[in-house]
Amino acid sequence: MIIKNHTPYVGKIKLRFEKYPEYSGRTILNKVHLNLGFTKLVSRLEPNYLKESGREVDPRKVKLIELCTSGKIASYSLEPWGGMEQDDCNLNNSFLSKSGEYIGDIERAWWYYKNHMRVCEAYPHGVAELVGDSDVIEGYYGYTHRGGQTFRIGNRLFEANYEPKESNYEPWEWAGFVQEYNKTILEADDFDIEWIKRAGISYVIPYKMRGKKEIKTMEECLQAAINMSKELS
Repeated sequence: MIIKNHTPYVGKIKLRFEKYPEYSGRTILNKVHLNLGFTKLVSRLEPNYLKESGREVDPRKVKLIELCTSGKIASYSLEPWGGMEQDDCNLNNSFLSKSGEYIGDIERAWWYYKNHMRVCEAYPHGVAELVGDSDVIEGYYGYTHRGGQTFRIGNRLFEANYEPKESNYEPWEWAGFVQEYNKTILEADDFDIEWIKRAGISYVIPYKMRGKKEIKTMEECLQAAINMSKELS
């Protein structure tokens, strides 16, 4: 059985049954092939290890990344701290903007490629351009390690301190939020319910709907994505 490699690395792939396969260590998740509920049939890849650069990356996938994302794969150097040597502060196979700003590792770069995203030079670390089939920007994706959201024309300009008001929404929209909030309260356990009540109805309103102003330009899409990325940082 030949299993396609869905990672940016070169290595050996093995099938396993695992309930929680999203961890990363000596091996990384390649693909979930079958979800049985109580467990999953997954393939995991063990990357080859190179003495000079660590995990071996697939040069063909590096080319795809650099061709399609407007970013580049290169070494990135941090300032040494705590008595560390410079060699210990070099991050090999990093994902960088054209100007050299650090965005993430090779896995972040591969995620950009698979999701049809390009580097946003205006805000490289935390915002990506979402590109359509005709190579036109359809929206901006704001993200951190805590989550993300795409903003398109017709969404709301996200405001971190916005307090939702019924008057800012269509009656059917607000009724849906209220229904979802009440349902969430009823189904919450003792640990979650305090957090949900503190957040209020904002808890069930998507980031792309939190704001007074409707987005009418791509510049506003970008600003909304930046606002959200800063809020979740």
